[in-house]
Amino acid sequence: MKTRGKHFIAKDHLVSSKEFKIVWNKEKQVAQTIIPDGIDLSSYYNSESYNSHKNKNTSNKDRIYFFIQNLMFRFKRYLIKRYSNGAKLLDYGSGVGNFSKFMTDNGFSVLAVEPDKRAMKISKSKSVNTVSNLKMLSEKKRFNTITLWHVLEHIPDSHKIIAELKLHLDKKGIMFIAVPNLNSYDCLYYKSNWAALDVPRHVWHFTSSGIQTLMQNLGFELVNRHPLWFDAFYIAYLSEQHLGSRWPLLKGFFIGLTSNIKAFFSGEYSSIIYVFRKT
Repeated sequence: MKTRGKHFIAKDHLVSSKEFKIVWNKEKQVAQTIIPDGIDLSSYYNSESYNSHKNKNTSNKDRIYFFIQNLMFRFKRYLIKRYSNGAKLLDYGSGVGNFSKFMTDNGFSVLAVEPDKRAMKISKSKSVNTVSNLKMLSEKKRFNTITLWHVLEHIPDSHKIIAELKLHLDKKGIMFIAVPNLNSYDCLYYKSNWAALDVPRHVWHFTSSGIQTLMQNLGFELVNRHPLWFDAFYIAYLSEQHLGSRWPLLKGFFIGLTSNIKAFFSGEYSSIIYVFRKT
């Protein structure tokens, strides 16, 4: 692993200020946040500042977030149209339904799956077809495309969920998975203050080889990878805030730019969209 040794400590900067141990698995090429017994992970999402549940534009940080989000929705739509052979989409871990709403408005038949009750209620208020879990789907329900945008890192039983999602994917259907990259320059730079660690909400911390191995073992082949350039800037900005930087936006922009330039040669972008095909 390029980033660290066998384990290290990271702090929850969003809700509790508690520290959590992250352990590196050399064989699987992933790291895992150790969740102590008795902890209710859902309570660590109870914040108006949590990005995936963000629904209001109330600060400069929010304005930056929603501006980038809008650009990325268009990029993701382009990728889905490029790789998928139909307009039936399952958006797993859909948050407050912004992407699902965007794709519905663009002519896709979308089913959003979101377990958080508050986020699901907001999603439904936008007239997005939303359910709380996969058990609510008919066994025969199939989709051309399944998306997990910065979701897989949150799921403790990720193997089980991917296997269940696979059952609802058409033959040679496409699954898009976006996750932060533990071997990116901005991760190496910020170390335990890297905002994309986001403990304990992020249970898993993937490298490129780690997620590819996981998906191959579950019956998927890698079709392509696409960088999420804006993530480097936004994550660096948040990381500078964690450090108490006087000029977080300026410093974050510089580190984000450096990360993207280095990744142009190494391929180790801050976040990456992986395009997998069911085999």
